[in-house]
Amino acid sequence: MIRAYRESDLDAVAAIHSISFPRQLRSRDWIAASFGAYPKTRMYVAESDARVIGFAMWTEKSGFRAQAVLELEQIAVTPEHRRRGIAEALIRRSLSEVEKHLETLKAVVVTTRADNAAQALYRKTLGAEVEATIASLYSGDEVLMVARLR
Repeated sequence: MIRAYRESDLDAVAAIHSISFPRQLRSRDWIAASFGAYPKTRMYVAESDARVIGFAMWTEKSGFRAQAVLELEQIAVTPEHRRRGIAEALIRRSLSEVEKHLETLKAVVVTTRADNAAQALYRKTLGAEVEATIASLYSGDEVLMVARLR
């Protein structure tokens, strides 16, 4: 089941974040701050057997516009639930929910490490393509992927 994030999900999502993004610090603070940025940032979780097993974080970029540009800022699934289609379902269902709050979705932006195999997921689910590579941005080369929808 995919649903909107609730404050009571904080510890579970922070734990997933910490495992999935080990180079990033203070996961609990990051998730709480991101949730506090609503409606600029909207978060969703995947549940199985009443347990949070994944999350997606969408951020509206450059102000609220008639033709919105969203960033899939982060997405992660617990290691034991990966490669089961959960991330794809999270993207598709949560994006559908976010779109209900937008006039028009113009594009989706994703940044990720150049060596991240999840690029295939972003191509498949969003139609995103690499538009730029930024050398040594965070912990390595980062790619900017864009899905142009309108």
